[in-house]
Amino acid sequence: MMDSVTTCRLAGWTLAISLLATTASAQETSEEPTPGAAEEAGEEVSETSTEEGEVAEVLSDEADVAEDPQMAEARERFRAGLTLARAGNCEGALAEFRTALDLVERPNILFNMARCHEELFRYDLAIATYERYLTVAPADAPDRPAVDATMRQLRNLLGTVVVRSNVPAEVWIGDRIVGEAPGEVMVPGGRHAIELRAAGYVPERREVEVAGRQRIEVEVSLSEAQVTNVTEITEEHTTVEVTEEGGAPPALFYTGVGLTAASLAAGLAFGAVALGNKSTAESLNPYDYDAIVAANNATADAALLADIFFITAAVLGVTTVVLYFLTDFDGDPEEHADERTFTPVVAIGPDLGAVGVQGAF
Repeated sequence: MMDSVTTCRLAGWTLAISLLATTASAQETSEEPTPGAAEEAGEEVSETSTEEGEVAEVLSDEADVAEDPQMAEARERFRAGLTLARAGNCEGALAEFRTALDLVERPNILFNMARCHEELFRYDLAIATYERYLTVAPADAPDRPAVDATMRQLRNLLGTVVVRSNVPAEVWIGDRIVGEAPGEVMVPGGRHAIELRAAGYVPERREVEVAGRQRIEVEVSLSEAQVTNVTEITEEHTTVEVTEEGGAPPALFYTGVGLTAASLAAGLAFGAVALGNKSTAESLNPYDYDAIVAANNATADAALLADIFFITAAVLGVTTVVLYFLTDFDGDPEEHADERTFTPVVAIGPDLGAVGVQGAF
């Protein structure tokens, strides 16, 4: 495929499409419109056959098309799309082609849309648009074999990604939906960032690499989103109330206080034991070497344990102090049912002219 940034050459074959039954009838009866009538109707008088890099330009050859504003706008959009496509702006061309297609369905609009998707490497959309083109184009259109061959080539460039998910979700690549999960999606060969989106869940993204005609599997698990904002809409005004996550439970703070006190008490106890053992060692017979060694070892062990519990008490004490500032002591609604609270809200008046902060008691 050619680079869509540098060029957007849209037609690679000779395209000769008869667009209306009236045209076919006119060709059979050899009743060709005169050049003057064609110009008056606003029709394209050039041939529909194209050279390499050209596009089909005939939108309609009905003599009364100038009297139909919808057809006139469709033709104008179509020509604008051709101009953008030849300038290399396939995205802009697709926007014009889609607008023209909404106004009137014509085979050459679909054909050029498919070529734009092809140049943008959106082979799945190109195939779908070519298929729609074949349903709209005349049954005897001479380019049908070429379109079929192009579709076969494009399918060989697509890989299959089997997406497994814990909830139904949309599968996105870039700025467009390519399928649904759980399910299979067709993507062009290469590396892609596949993103799963579902209402009420946090989007998840996976990097995948797939080659043409290759089939790979990927499993994605979505997590539920946490909602913390509440919006209330009334007839009088719109009130947006922002709520914060609740703090730590008081039980956690009290547990920290208890553990700190227990560690401190244990440290004091082992400290007292260490002092007692030291006093005992000093009172022993200086010639009783074994007893003195045993007493000194007991003193060292008790002192070590005292130090450990003192350090633990210090760490727990600091943690408990931090928890004090993070604890939601007012979290029990029944205990504080009679207390008056102040809730800041942002109020937007009906005229949207004034924004203020109100206190609700």
